[in-house]
Amino acid sequence: MSDETLMAEARKFEKNLLNFFWRQGVSISEGEDLVQETYLRLWKYRRAYQPTAKLSTFLFLMARQVRIDALRQRTRRENREENWIREQPTSEEPKAFGVREDVRWAISKLSEPLRDVIELGVFQDLPYAEVAEILGIPVGTVKSRMHNALKELKEIFDEQGS
Repeated sequence: MSDETLMAEARKFEKNLLNFFWRQGVSISEGEDLVQETYLRLWKYRRAYQPTAKLSTFLFLMARQVRIDALRQRTRRENREENWIREQPTSEEPKAFGVREDVRWAISKLSEPLRDVIELGVFQDLPYAEVAEILGIPVGTVKSRMHNALKELKEIFDEQGS
């Protein structure tokens, strides 16, 4: 696959990547930056892509690493700033959430491993085998995490009376 073809195919995933970052609690503007960073990383590692693998798997693997790197970078920066105030959701959940905000808030309460399987398996509609490949875990672990994530989401909504 030529460089031009690879990048043209990757651009088709722009909205999915932006949604991936947004559902991870990233603002839209930061998500746009992370999408661009994902494309830059794809360009840098384009020679490592094997056309026998799905481009979506390769791209979401990079996007996940870009998100992790961004989180690490942010943490280091925040630790250097003495007056930084960390944004935490209050213990009282706002009652006026719309459906999308309510779901986003509930997903943000999950641990990162559970959020990852929800994002990739539900929102990106990837098969468990592909989720397992992206996360570097066995398919059985994906299934177990999905079960646990859905169970925790149900408990979160039950507690909120949603």
